Formats: sequence, C-alpha cells, structure tokens
Amino acid sequence: MKGIIFDLDGTLINSLQDIALCMNDVLKQFNHKTHDIKEYNYFVGDGALVLTQNVLPKNSTQQEIQKVLERFKEVYNLNIYHNTKPYEGIIDLLKKLEKEQFKLGILSNKPHKFTLQYAQKHFNDLNFQEIHGQKENIPKKPHPLGALNIAESFNLKTNEIFYVGDTSTDMKTASNANMKSIGVAWGFRPVEELLEYKADFIANNPEELFDIIMSAKS
Repeated sequence: MKGIIFDLDGTLINSLQDIALCMNDVLKQFNHKTHDIKEYNYFVGDGALVLTQNVLPKNSTQQEIQKVLERFKEVYNLNIYHNTKPYEGIIDLLKKLEKEQFKLGILSNKPHKFTLQYAQKHFNDLNFQEIHGQKENIPKKPHPLGALNIAESFNLKTNEIFYVGDTSTDMKTASNANMKSIGVAWGFRPVEELLEYKADFIANNPEELFDIIMSAKS
C-alpha cells in the first residue's frame, strides 16, 4: 500500500457535538423538535442535506428542508471550531504516515467549504495531497468517483490505497472504488456496522491503525 484516503468526521475529527448543537439551534428557530446528541451518530455521514432530512419530520416539504439546510450552514459556519478537534493520537499518526512517505488524502461528505476549513485549522502542517468535501459536480460517497479521482491524482492504482472511515458509507465507498477498507472503532458508528459492510480491517485506536497500514506497506 502506498496511499491512504481518510474520511473526516468520526475518523480524523470529533465534530458530533458542534453539528448537533448547531442543528438543534436551527430546529428551535423553525419550531421543530430537537434531538439528543447521541441520535446524531446516525443522522450524520451522508452529507448536510441528508442530515437535514433526518432531523426533520418525515412529511417536511422540499422547501422546508432547503430553508433549514441553508440556515444550518450559516449557523455551523459561525460555530465550526467551538468543540471540534482531532481525536487523540490522530496528529501523531498522520506525522508518522507522512514520515513513511504515504500519499495522504481526505474525502468527506461534509460540504467542501467546511472540509477545507477544518483541514486548514487542524492539519495545516501536514502534507495532505488531496482534500475534498462534497461538491455539486461529484456524487457523494458511497459513489466511488471522489475516491477514484484522488487515486488518479496520487498516480496510484486503487488496490494500492487504503480507505479509512467510521461508517457503512465509508466501507461501501472503499468497496465501490476497489480499495481496502479500514473501519475505525472510535467514530460515530459501532464496529458491528463496519463488519456488516465488510470492513477489511478494524482499528481500535490510531496506533493499531498505523500497524495495519505498515503491515501492508509496499
């Protein structure tokens, strides 16, 4: 293996609290029911639009969904760094992988603007060659196009790349792109979900993740 593509939320950074607090604030503004932060573990992972659809009543109109989505982006943009930070051990992991000359990338379903903001704040000293959030012209994960574009920019074959993430969406992305998947146990979803969606490896902490990657280095 010569390259690693990381999911962002639930894999590199713990952003759940800020997402939940901001969305609950917006739901209050629109007189909708709020949700417990733990519920957001299952609301997130497929982009801001799906998050909005998940938190709103099932009979919400497209116009209502769009209004809440746009307001959420505004509120989230103002509160993006309050509680969000990299998981313990992530910075050290990335530094070690960089030293071992792996090509590193980020592929997230978080809107591209926010993905770049987080990467610049928390990983600005690290050499990520490609950083991509959700864009209008690229289908969101688990569609493989984003991952395939990164593989091409790495100048690597897909079977030379690990895809690392914390949800079934990430495991399906890896499979769809013909990449080996590593599920991380510290993220938003249980290990059982990662195994159900055929994770090739499970890492319980960043040290284990490093060992898994190094054992396949080529």
